[in-house]
Amino acid sequence: MCVGGVWMEPRLTSFSLWMKRLMLAVFLLLVVDVLYLVLTRGSAYRQDLLLGAACAAAAVLLLPAVTPLLERLGPLRLWLALSLLCLAVKGAWILLVRVPVEGDYLVFWGYAGFLADTETLTNGRYIALFPHIFGYSSFLSWFVRLFGAGELLAPWLNVALSLCSGSLLFQLGRRWFSLGAGAAAYLFWTACPSQTMYNSLVLSEPLYTALILAFLLLMTELECRTGRLRRPALAGAAAGLGGALLLRWVNGVRPIAAILLIAAFLWVLLLNARRLAEREWRGVWLPFLAALTAAYLLTGPLWSGHIARRIGEEPSSTPGYSVLVGFNGDSGGQWNWEDSNRLFAYSDIPGSTAQEVQERMLDDALARITSGQIDFPALIQDKLRTFLGSDDACVGYSSAALGHIRRYTLLCNGFYDACLLLALAGAVRLWRRGSGTPALLAPLYVLGLTSAQLLVEVAGRYHYSLLPMLILMAQAAVPERPVRWPRLQKKEGTR
Repeated sequence: MCVGGVWMEPRLTSFSLWMKRLMLAVFLLLVVDVLYLVLTRGSAYRQDLLLGAACAAAAVLLLPAVTPLLERLGPLRLWLALSLLCLAVKGAWILLVRVPVEGDYLVFWGYAGFLADTETLTNGRYIALFPHIFGYSSFLSWFVRLFGAGELLAPWLNVALSLCSGSLLFQLGRRWFSLGAGAAAYLFWTACPSQTMYNSLVLSEPLYTALILAFLLLMTELECRTGRLRRPALAGAAAGLGGALLLRWVNGVRPIAAILLIAAFLWVLLLNARRLAEREWRGVWLPFLAALTAAYLLTGPLWSGHIARRIGEEPSSTPGYSVLVGFNGDSGGQWNWEDSNRLFAYSDIPGSTAQEVQERMLDDALARITSGQIDFPALIQDKLRTFLGSDDACVGYSSAALGHIRRYTLLCNGFYDACLLLALAGAVRLWRRGSGTPALLAPLYVLGLTSAQLLVEVAGRYHYSLLPMLILMAQAAVPERPVRWPRLQKKEGTR
């Protein structure tokens, strides 16, 4: 490099290291705040946290002794064994627990049936107001056409997606840390109580979570191959195109693809600023970002046109309702009848379009935000408590088919708190690693999704896609070798 480049390289190294530590510091503060909210929530949640601490300690002590034994199987046989175990656990649950389809889950199931039977819906206003409903309903309709509208179709599809996510976690853990870490991540995913329980429901979380993990793996594999590519710019652009298609699919199922797009830019331009001085590295990643952004933006109108053709109305592109609900201090940013009734009152105005309805809701949201009547610190804490403070929403959704509600709540929250504690320790260990590791994409996504949820409607199940991120970060906290306790030395002259 030129003299100026040599002079800049130490500064870029220092900058990327500082940005990494800043991001991890924010993540650490977030997790500490969430744990504080758990401690102040009540005695039952403190019991859950105590169980979580015990589980975290057990993982730190036992996994280093177990994973070397698993590694002896080799990557392929180990993956097959873990996949069979995951299939057995998730499959057994959906066979034993049949949850009635109702509420939001009935909406997904109903529209999947309509889309399977007809090319264009006669009344698609609800999907036009919330276009992400189309993404999962359309996906589910493919399988309704193939296999019929059986009671266990959606649950078995969830199990298949769980296997996909577990396999992606296995590969990500293997690439980021070690083969043992990949195996441990798959085991954590298999054991996760809430994820297992959600499989009995008709919901989009398993699909978009698998797509998110696929996007992270795409970036990770490209990073592993950087420096060994014959045509770096072409490979980067091709990976960017593939990533854009994944993000467009994510956004069609849940409008959060912008979080991943921003995370990709932050990882390349800030957390890897020092590597931008390397010609070959930037020759891969700058074309990746360019192709990723261009293809993602260009496919947006195509996707909207496809939805309009299937539902008979132009979908809205404004999240007005979600923002309005997100700043409702009385409901803590959660769904409420007041805002829901307002939405449908606007929708019932003759001649109104879905876009006009959502724009009116956004105007109302801005008026609410600037009214001076919102206690923003209290609202933020309420939303964090709802979004990240527990993992027992699945128990409420499945309560009609469950007994021993408190036991399931304890199990779900205990496991979740263990992941939080291990992720906290994992972030500390990542602090010491190189600034550009792809493992930093996990805390980046956690911070991005949490920030977005502070602006819109919040619910406990919306943190579903954070579970694999916490599981991956937990692997950074687990020692690679068994913990060796110091032996007690006999004092001289004693027996």
